[in-house]
Amino acid sequence: MSLAPITPAAAALRAQVIGEAETALIGALAELPEAKAATPQTAAAPAADPLKQAMDSARTAAAGRQAGMGPLFADLARAQSASGLPAALKAAIGQVLARQIPLDAPLTAAVVEQAVARSGLFLEAHLAAAPPSEAPPPDLKAALLTLQRVLAAEPAPETATPAPRVPPPVRGAALAAQAPAPAALPPGADLRAIVQHLAPQADQALARQVLHQLASAPEGPATAWLFELPVATPQGAALAQFEIARDSPEPGAADAAPSWQVRFAIDLEPLGPVQVHLRSDGARAAVTIWAERDEALARLRDEGGELARALPADLTFRLGAPKAAAPARGRFVDETS
Repeated sequence: MSLAPITPAAAALRAQVIGEAETALIGALAELPEAKAATPQTAAAPAADPLKQAMDSARTAAAGRQAGMGPLFADLARAQSASGLPAALKAAIGQVLARQIPLDAPLTAAVVEQAVARSGLFLEAHLAAAPPSEAPPPDLKAALLTLQRVLAAEPAPETATPAPRVPPPVRGAALAAQAPAPAALPPGADLRAIVQHLAPQADQALARQVLHQLASAPEGPATAWLFELPVATPQGAALAQFEIARDSPEPGAADAAPSWQVRFAIDLEPLGPVQVHLRSDGARAAVTIWAERDEALARLRDEGGELARALPADLTFRLGAPKAAAPARGRFVDETS
């Protein structure tokens, strides 16, 4: 099956991405000193950062809509086999499901690298660098935008489908792996019911994508990327959450290499929730592995020797989950409790 965007998806996706950015920024741009030069000011005030204001506004809006993507993948898998689906919708569903990482093939560095590139984190950067007529890359956010557009073209009642809330992604905060979710879409649902069920889930998944992108925006000298990768398992799609951070060497340090930190969390049977922290600042890495189940920790320890030789790395195993720093005050307000 071809993963090429549905015609005319390239133009539609570019317009949607640029349109969302312009909507968020237009009010902030009006606050620029040049725009207010003709307006007398009674008192000097600190200049507001329009980009930061736009990002804060987008973050607040997305945090109120986001939800985990596990239920969406489960319901897409069920909807894909429904009879009478329009060709455009069937193709859009297939594009999203194709973004899963299969577990029946070796999980090599090249596979992970390609999955990160197609995670949706870099869609706008790819669009900005490509000619206007070129199709967007086949990544997760592009596929979700295509699905959203196709679902919007089908008539359905405007009712929201409840979805499980997961903590919004914040740099340095605790990671939130999502175990495979059961499908909630009733078997044999007609087109109207399918669209009604999937449309809000696609919107929630896109809001979570936006939050990962905002959490990956540069902050000072450190660089970090936060994203999620869907992993295909016999029980359904599991969502593994990643944070990759790079600290630049101290100014004036001789021959100092950047320090890399990689964190990821995944929840798969029979291991259950597992988190891995890796730190590397040279030829060798230090890895800490947490498992919340005693039997899972014992199994991982049994395989620790092979893993240490493959990395190479110094391994530490711990029962439970790592403690993470609390999000900065004022970043999000939890309205779900």
